Amino acid sequence: MVEEDRGLARYINPFICTSNDHGQTDVAAGVPFGMIKPCPDTEPIAHSGYDYSAKEIIGFSNTRFSGVGCRGVGGNLRIFPFVASQSDSIPTRVTYSKNSERAVPGAYAVLLDNGVKAELTGTRQVGYHKYTFPKSKFSGLTIDLASSYVGHIAEEHTILDNGVIAGKVTSVNVCRKGQYTFYYAISFNKEITSVSEQNSKLTFSFSTKNDEAVQLLCALSAVSEENAQNTLGKALDTSFEDVKKSAYRQWNKVMGNVQVETGNDTLKELFYTHLYHATQSPFIINDDNGNYRGSDGKLYNSHQNYYHGWSIWDTFRTKLPLFSLVYPERYSEILSSLKQLYKQGKPDWATETEPFLTIRTEHAILVLLEAYKKGQLPFSLGSIYAELKEEAETLPFKSPDNVLESSLDLWALSQISKELGYLDDHKAYKDRAFEYKTLWKEKFLMMDEDADVMHGDGLYEGTLWQYRWFVPFDMEGIQNMVGGQQVFESQLDYFFDNELFNIGNQPDIQVPYLYNYTDSPWKTQALIHKLLNTKTNNWYGTHEKFEKPIFKKIFTNTPDGYIREMDDDAGTMSSWYVWSTMGLYPIFPGSTELALTTPQFDKITIQTKDKPLQIIANGLSSENIYIQQVTWNGAEINTAIVDFNMISKGGILRFELGDKPNKHWGKNK
Repeated sequence: MVEEDRGLARYINPFICTSNDHGQTDVAAGVPFGMIKPCPDTEPIAHSGYDYSAKEIIGFSNTRFSGVGCRGVGGNLRIFPFVASQSDSIPTRVTYSKNSERAVPGAYAVLLDNGVKAELTGTRQVGYHKYTFPKSKFSGLTIDLASSYVGHIAEEHTILDNGVIAGKVTSVNVCRKGQYTFYYAISFNKEITSVSEQNSKLTFSFSTKNDEAVQLLCALSAVSEENAQNTLGKALDTSFEDVKKSAYRQWNKVMGNVQVETGNDTLKELFYTHLYHATQSPFIINDDNGNYRGSDGKLYNSHQNYYHGWSIWDTFRTKLPLFSLVYPERYSEILSSLKQLYKQGKPDWATETEPFLTIRTEHAILVLLEAYKKGQLPFSLGSIYAELKEEAETLPFKSPDNVLESSLDLWALSQISKELGYLDDHKAYKDRAFEYKTLWKEKFLMMDEDADVMHGDGLYEGTLWQYRWFVPFDMEGIQNMVGGQQVFESQLDYFFDNELFNIGNQPDIQVPYLYNYTDSPWKTQALIHKLLNTKTNNWYGTHEKFEKPIFKKIFTNTPDGYIREMDDDAGTMSSWYVWSTMGLYPIFPGSTELALTTPQFDKITIQTKDKPLQIIANGLSSENIYIQQVTWNGAEINTAIVDFNMISKGGILRFELGDKPNKHWGKNK
């Protein structure tokens, strides 16, 4: 599909994790962090519109949010190319040739069984659709201005004298929380025979010669209809092929920040596809002149990229820390956008005046503290302190999981207060944070048969067993409450031996790394190897414990790339995979602590501002999964947790590996 099928982007397989409920990703033909994502919508429809296992396509919509729960969000401006015998027999869905499907970064193509070949690509704000028709007296395109995965609210449109369709769309946001409104302009290069409208669906009919290509462009703006038209006008002079090549080059550039070396191409495919999934969002939504609308509906201007489409819960755990290492310049822009969000009045979920698709923003306080500790915060903490204090007063404490997560937020705010010299606030927030112990002793100290009940005690998603470990700011406190470090380790053993771990959801994804806080970090090395490379029993979905476990390798380079009901959560689990295969993990959100485990590649090179960070695994094999020694720039380090700030400026992190645990390395002091 793309002439320049070289570079690291060639390892990306967009079909991974697109089948049924095995990741909820898609094959959208967009660019990194792009606003528009043209992609087929299938029947049955999926969270992100596209289900690899579906037999029919209902059209090609232009918006979506990769890997989110509920019923997803997006699906706007759905285009359907039809071939019919007469006007009263226009179909609304079509089967397609599965063998004809092709997807690479930035491009998608499929041959529909009505004889139309559909091809998609895009820029940051413009979707390019090319439909090549068979000979027909009655062909055409339908444009559904009311299409939406969650719910349609309103649309306005005008067909201008030049044939451009321009207007705006308002749709329900994810999980029916709030709504978003954006503007669009659509054109296509075909003289029409007739046009009709019914229920916000426009039907343009025309006759076609054999192999006649009709190109449709869809431009988006978060600001105005006029801006969408201007963006469309600029796009008309660029060919479909040039846009496709440019999109591929952009993905190549983004992937190039991390280079992995291994003889295993499947491992490369998994790595770069998951990095690809992580870089789908947030979306850059400002127009070329810098204008954008905030979540308050007001107009703003930025001299740099403005990001929207938040899913901080749960990307604060893995994805945003990954960006801080691999994409620090983008990370800085994202942080600046987060500050602006606070200034607009940041709720936990979407407002009624969102400028584009978005999810939720809990735990942003942790993100800001962590960026500050890494020296990457592009503004002063003091400039946003009042907003952080205001948010702290709205933190929920209704359920055990609320208590643990909100206590972590309060701890983070206590650290920010300390850095700013507000010592009374520091003490007050710290004291409130450590009140978690009362609840922890009541609900998590003694674990009985009820501790393995999904949604038990009002938990959001998970069990008491899965939530109990999430107090990263006080690991020593938990260890003391259970009876010491050895008891803590034995309880971790029980947790994993009895298959209580839930990789399919996020509350406990850090737990395999908690052995690094014990005298047995080698157990983390064995466990991560098992999770990445072997089939395992998996008992839990999002909302229930299965009657029989799913026995499957968790990460595969197939359309059912995750276990069932394991959504990617906007790149959270993709980033978990990327971190884990690099031998690092951000174990403590809000801090600079990185847990070490065995890398899955012979060598990893990450481009940093100063000099490359090289991670080298000497002796790596399917048997040599245990760390024998670690050195940093030649100096031995005997710790299973290292500091982000030590490695982020570049250097050589070298692992010596063997087939037996070194039970003396990395013991928790």
